[in-house]
Amino acid sequence: MSLSLIYNLSFAFLTILALVLSVISILAYMRSRKGKLLIVSIAFLLFFVKGVWLTYSLFNIPRDGWAPFLIPVAVLDCLILVLLYISLLKG
Repeated sequence: MSLSLIYNLSFAFLTILALVLSVISILAYMRSRKGKLLIVSIAFLLFFVKGVWLTYSLFNIPRDGWAPFLIPVAVLDCLILVLLYISLLKG
Protein backbone atom coordinates (compact mmCIF):
# COMPACT_ATOMS: atom_id res chain seq x y z
CA MET A 1 0.00 0.00 0.00
CA SER A 2 1.50 3.32 -1.05
CA LEU A 3 1.92 6.25 1.30
CA SER A 4 -0.18 8.43 -0.97
CA LEU A 5 -3.10 6.02 -0.72
CA ILE A 6 -2.77 5.94 3.08
CA TYR A 7 -2.90 9.77 3.16
CA ASN A 8 -5.97 9.82 0.95
CA LEU A 9 -7.82 7.17 2.95
CA SER A 10 -6.94 8.68 6.32
CA PHE A 11 -8.05 12.20 5.31
CA ALA A 12 -11.24 10.78 3.79
CA PHE A 13 -11.98 8.86 7.00
CA LEU A 14 -11.30 11.91 9.20
CA THR A 15 -13.48 14.11 7.01
CA ILE A 16 -16.39 11.67 7.08
CA LEU A 17 -16.00 11.19 10.84
CA ALA A 18 -16.02 14.96 11.36
CA LEU A 19 -19.17 15.26 9.25
CA VAL A 20 -20.94 12.50 11.19
CA LEU A 21 -19.94 14.02 14.53
CA SER A 22 -21.10 17.43 13.31
CA VAL A 23 -24.52 16.11 12.39
CA ILE A 24 -24.87 14.24 15.69
CA SER A 25 -23.81 17.26 17.75
CA ILE A 26 -26.11 19.61 15.80
CA LEU A 27 -29.04 17.25 16.40
CA ALA A 28 -28.13 17.09 20.10
CA TYR A 29 -27.99 20.89 20.24
CA MET A 30 -31.39 21.18 18.55
CA ARG A 31 -32.90 18.91 21.19
CA SER A 32 -31.30 20.47 24.26
CA ARG A 33 -30.47 24.06 23.18
CA LYS A 34 -27.37 23.99 25.42
CA GLY A 35 -24.74 26.52 24.41
CA LYS A 36 -21.84 24.16 24.93
CA LEU A 37 -23.28 21.74 22.37
CA LEU A 38 -23.45 24.56 19.85
CA ILE A 39 -19.77 25.33 20.49
CA VAL A 40 -18.84 21.66 20.07
CA SER A 41 -20.90 21.53 16.86
CA ILE A 42 -18.98 24.49 15.48
CA ALA A 43 -15.69 22.80 16.42
CA PHE A 44 -16.71 19.60 14.61
CA LEU A 45 -17.82 21.62 11.59
CA LEU A 46 -14.40 23.28 11.53
CA PHE A 47 -12.82 19.81 11.64
CA PHE A 48 -14.95 18.93 8.62
CA VAL A 49 -13.90 22.11 6.79
CA LYS A 50 -10.28 21.32 7.59
CA GLY A 51 -10.71 17.78 6.28
CA VAL A 52 -12.22 19.01 3.03
CA TRP A 53 -9.43 21.55 2.73
CA LEU A 54 -6.72 18.94 3.34
CA THR A 55 -8.34 16.53 0.90
CA TYR A 56 -8.48 19.27 -1.72
CA SER A 57 -4.81 20.02 -1.13
CA LEU A 58 -3.80 16.39 -1.57
CA PHE A 59 -5.16 16.42 -5.09
CA ASN A 60 -4.42 19.99 -6.18
CA ILE A 61 -1.32 21.31 -4.40
CA PRO A 62 2.09 19.80 -5.10
CA ARG A 63 3.86 18.48 -2.00
CA ASP A 64 6.58 21.12 -2.21
CA GLY A 65 3.94 23.89 -2.22
CA TRP A 66 2.35 23.01 1.12
CA ALA A 67 4.32 25.47 3.31
CA PRO A 68 1.96 28.47 2.91
CA PHE A 69 -1.01 26.13 3.15
CA LEU A 70 -0.04 24.76 6.59
CA ILE A 71 -0.36 28.08 8.46
CA PRO A 72 -4.15 28.38 7.95
CA VAL A 73 -4.50 24.70 8.89
CA ALA A 74 -2.61 25.35 12.14
CA VAL A 75 -4.83 28.37 12.83
CA LEU A 76 -7.92 26.18 12.30
CA ASP A 77 -6.49 23.61 14.72
CA CYS A 78 -5.94 26.30 17.35
CA LEU A 79 -9.46 27.64 16.87
CA ILE A 80 -10.91 24.14 17.21
CA LEU A 81 -8.96 23.52 20.41
CA VAL A 82 -10.08 26.86 21.87
CA LEU A 83 -13.72 26.08 21.05
CA LEU A 84 -13.48 22.67 22.70
CA TYR A 85 -11.84 24.25 25.76
CA ILE A 86 -14.59 26.88 25.97
CA SER A 87 -17.23 24.17 25.77
CA LEU A 88 -15.59 22.43 28.73
CA LEU A 89 -15.62 25.64 30.74
CA LYS A 90 -19.33 26.10 30.07
CA GLY A 91 -20.05 22.67 31.62
